Amino acid sequence: MMRSRRVPALFSVILIIAFATAVFGQEPAKQAPAEKTRPPRAAQKATTDAGNGPGQEAAPLNSDEAMRVAVIKLSTQIDSLADEVKLLRRATERNSQTIELLLYEERLGKVEEKLDAAIERKAELDAREQDIQRRLRNIQQEVMLRGGLRREETEAALRAEYQRALEDLKNQQSLYQQRISELQTQVTRLRARVEALRKKIERVEEKSEQQQQQ
Repeated sequence: MMRSRRVPALFSVILIIAFATAVFGQEPAKQAPAEKTRPPRAAQKATTDAGNGPGQEAAPLNSDEAMRVAVIKLSTQIDSLADEVKLLRRATERNSQTIELLLYEERLGKVEEKLDAAIERKAELDAREQDIQRRLRNIQQEVMLRGGLRREETEAALRAEYQRALEDLKNQQSLYQQRISELQTQVTRLRARVEALRKKIERVEEKSEQQQQQ
């Protein structure tokens, strides 16, 4: 009977030992995945070194170096802006000179038209003067054409008429001659100005073309 009681007790101890062994044997297996998630120190160091490799951005510049780079960029932008302003000033100057040339050419054309008209009118006055001078030289024929009984009075009247016409013509000729001289002076001055502007514009265009080729 005593033996029968020991067998269940021994069997219980064996079960307890087996259960404990199973429990303690499973605990390392549960912790194993957690250990795998943590890389070893060597791997961490390799990752850190790889992060500092050539593929990553360099460390930020210090304040002095950043200021120097900013000043260089600003200087480059200022030089570029200065070149653009220079080109704009040349273009504006060329346009202004072109407009001025057109205005002077238009003014020259008008003055030349006035000069031609004055010369033509002076030529007409000269022709009338020659006609009156011819009639004075042939006054007797003029008297005969006029007829009348008092030829001496008719001749005197004709001479007086022709003289008044000549005096009037002389005055007009003098005025037109003065007008022609003034207009000729204006034409000469305007032509010189137009020619100077043309040469100036040509020099500016040649200089601009040379700079573009460079």
